[in-house]
Amino acid sequence: MSFFQSVSERFFNPFTGKNREIYFACITELIEISKEIPVLYEADAKNCLTIYLRNCQYAIETEQIGEKEDIITNSRSPQENAAAILRYFRNCGWITPKEVGRNGDNIASVSAYCRKLVDAVHKIFDMDTNSAITNHIFSMYEILNSAFAKDSGRAARPYSSILVPLIEHECDLKNELLILKDSIREIMRAVLKMGDVNSFGHFLMKDELLDRFFRDYFFIKKSGLIPSYIANIDRLLQKLRRSDIYGQMIAEYTGLKRTDEFQAREVVDRQFGELDSFVNLEYERDIGYIDKKINTYYNLYAMRISMVLGNGTNLEQTLNRLLLLLKDAGKEEREAVLGAVSGAYRVMEYGYVGRKSLERRKRRNQDAPAPGIVEPVLSEEERERLTKELLTERPDRYSMDRVQQYFDRLPVTEAGMPIEACGLHTREDAMMAAASIIYSGTAGFPYEVEFGAGMVETEAAAVRAFRIKKIKDKRKRP
Repeated sequence: MSFFQSVSERFFNPFTGKNREIYFACITELIEISKEIPVLYEADAKNCLTIYLRNCQYAIETEQIGEKEDIITNSRSPQENAAAILRYFRNCGWITPKEVGRNGDNIASVSAYCRKLVDAVHKIFDMDTNSAITNHIFSMYEILNSAFAKDSGRAARPYSSILVPLIEHECDLKNELLILKDSIREIMRAVLKMGDVNSFGHFLMKDELLDRFFRDYFFIKKSGLIPSYIANIDRLLQKLRRSDIYGQMIAEYTGLKRTDEFQAREVVDRQFGELDSFVNLEYERDIGYIDKKINTYYNLYAMRISMVLGNGTNLEQTLNRLLLLLKDAGKEEREAVLGAVSGAYRVMEYGYVGRKSLERRKRRNQDAPAPGIVEPVLSEEERERLTKELLTERPDRYSMDRVQQYFDRLPVTEAGMPIEACGLHTREDAMMAAASIIYSGTAGFPYEVEFGAGMVETEAAAVRAFRIKKIKDKRKRP
């Protein structure tokens, strides 16, 4: 018989109404309160729904859910809406038909089919699925292990208590492996859509799917428990099939399904074959597929993040070409290229506290004679040479004199010249413009800066709009 014939024709109507979130939350509240009291009466059910509707997080839309008077809307009180919803649930078969209880009030018990439906929905969408794969494997092992225990309760009804739960866990385990496969596809799609570094950081730090996927996957691969459990499950299945319990399963199935022994043996053999196929073939095949996809994901992630950091440029290929050119270039040309490359990159030094910094200092021997201080002997010529090398051979690239010489070559007047007209073509030009802002108003610098509104896009960089003026009264530094 079709399950549609077992329930009311309006059984699924609450899932299609305008206020379906409210209906589902209301029936969940009724199921929870029915667990706390022996009998749920209509008055208690109305009070429960009234309290929920008062604190409801969803907006109630006007909807007719039955006869003309059965309308829920925000203009009605929570008590009236609760009564209308309760009548609606009873008409749809979510609440059992009217039955007078001992206190004279109608009983409002939630029907069995409705309980199972709501419980299934919560298991699918709300249940925490972390460690679901390993839990199914552990449960299968415990069922098989307890089947051979002395005075085992499962051995009394082996088909219903052993084989049926094993098949259910095996089906759930297949579904969890399929979810893992789909998770890899979703992760790959998400990685391909990322266009900046912030997206990668958000993906790694906050994505629940990624966290859930790798937690289950790495526990399976790194714990070392799962392969041994799988091997023990296979061993116990073979042992179960050769034991007397196998014949008891066939006898129990014959009585439950009212069939002959031949058909019962065929069904039980098929279910054992399904378990054997999954444990020995399908599980390893699915895990191998996931391993392969994980490697693909790592390669895709590395390639994508390198493209994002390189603004779409393959930096590895570019660096390889540069090294090949330097290999065949002459000494002077190589030094010129390396100088240009070093000027394009800014290398910063970072220090850290090492083990040496945490070591205890050794106490000095007080009785040892104090060592003498050796005064360095430096001639006047050597001191003059070092001073000249320090001041002349390593000049400041952006000193006040160099910035002044840079703007002296430009047609800067007392009226001022917009910075975009100065021709900021290179990084050096942009740094000179920045240095002019620093030196503006400094004694001895014959230029000043006057800021404007907005930003200016140049070839070298985006800078704030300003004009640089030549100061009439200022003289050049000697």
